[in-house]
Amino acid sequence: MRLNLHSRDTSGLHSFWLCALLVLPWVQPWAPAPQPNTVPLLISWACLCTLLVFSNGIRAQDLARAWAWAALLSSAMGLVQYFGAASVFSPWLHVPASWAEANANLRQRNQLATLLAIGMVSVLWWQAQGLKPWHALWMLALLATCNAATASRTGLLHMVLVLLLTLWWSRRADHRQAMSWPLALWAMVIFGLASVLLPWALQLSTGQLSESAWSRMSNDEACGSRRVLWGNVLHLIEQKPWTGWGWGELKYAHYMAQYPGGPESRFCDMLGHAHNLPLHLAVTLGIPITALISLILLVAVVLMRPWKSRQLHQQMAWGVLAVIGLHSLLEFPLWYGPFQIATLMSLLMLTRGRTTGEWVWPSAVRAVAAVGLIVLSVIAFDYARVRQIYMPAAQRWSWWRQDPLGAAHSSWFFAPSAQFAELTLTPVTPQNAAHLLALSQNLLHYSPEPKVIHTLIASARLTGQEDTALWHEKQVRRAYPAQNRGSELPK
Repeated sequence: MRLNLHSRDTSGLHSFWLCALLVLPWVQPWAPAPQPNTVPLLISWACLCTLLVFSNGIRAQDLARAWAWAALLSSAMGLVQYFGAASVFSPWLHVPASWAEANANLRQRNQLATLLAIGMVSVLWWQAQGLKPWHALWMLALLATCNAATASRTGLLHMVLVLLLTLWWSRRADHRQAMSWPLALWAMVIFGLASVLLPWALQLSTGQLSESAWSRMSNDEACGSRRVLWGNVLHLIEQKPWTGWGWGELKYAHYMAQYPGGPESRFCDMLGHAHNLPLHLAVTLGIPITALISLILLVAVVLMRPWKSRQLHQQMAWGVLAVIGLHSLLEFPLWYGPFQIATLMSLLMLTRGRTTGEWVWPSAVRAVAAVGLIVLSVIAFDYARVRQIYMPAAQRWSWWRQDPLGAAHSSWFFAPSAQFAELTLTPVTPQNAAHLLALSQNLLHYSPEPKVIHTLIASARLTGQEDTALWHEKQVRRAYPAQNRGSELPK
């Protein structure tokens, strides 16, 4: 059975399931090791493929309502986490490491803040299309309050961005068909009040202290700051400006690099992403390809002229892209499934649904989506197989319980995870030192963390490669000063 955009069924059960498929990627609680982002990615794309197979299109109102409800549900989750009650809802709600952490099931404060900004844009669109004002008031108040609870500096910038966008577009729109800038201002006021009242309420009720986004704006964060991180990335770009280091090689490049200056000039953790999309493209693909991609995007934006947009669904799409774009200048939301789907849906509204706010897809798209579901199932099977070695013995599936490492080594898509498990489970001996040395050197490209480097040092010494051992011994102390302070490296 397929969802017909033009039937009355869309107000009933079909609309509910369509909304559920769009909401689930944002609120689902599963992110199992060894690669916590794999299952969320699979769920996100499986939901999209299911939607494509079982419906014949989608409308702006479907997206707006789904994004609004995803943000509202996540707001409730975030406030429960903030006041330390998440364990009551475990395992359906992620339990943060400490009080005053609000990240819902997205597990990261800035990701939650971006979802809340998407939710704000969606509620503003919904209100302009007929949602009662008092519903919009409480929805925006909840979203703004949880945004304050995240203490996300990105979230603070999102609040300002959404307000500025609504102010700009309201100047160009028919009064009856415009996102309400007074409602956006209302959300900003609630955000400011909540930033003051939430830490006070938390301290009063639990004795716990917390920061707000305003106070975090002035934090330097020493070697963990973006200033240091971006400086390191620029140094790496200087080393290979034309071709870059290669996709997925930033961790390795950062670990191996010798940065000018003292310890405070080196980002003191693994660096898997440049925390700025243009910089990440430049350091991995090179400046020429990055410049070409940037030029194409700039030309596309200029041709589509978002500043002249008058249709509400286009403004919502541009608003969603704007908050994801802002986040992409500070982190990497496009590496995560829900933000990929939101970006894709927004682009569809701006292209295929440019005038009507809906997109009806052809049968060929449904066929491709059906194949996609099969491919996703194969990847999910392979991930289930490789992760058995990371699970307690009693929880392993019976198929692979006898030889989980052997099962992991049979993986088609996750071979590095199997190699990492082998490395961390195998003691270094004279008999296996040469094998573990080669394995650890290869894994520096996958996860150059201390346990991998310690195995590299020990195996290098046992194979007589003292110079290699000494170099990595010094380098691991530079790269991870906190983890290696006072610890004894392998002899």
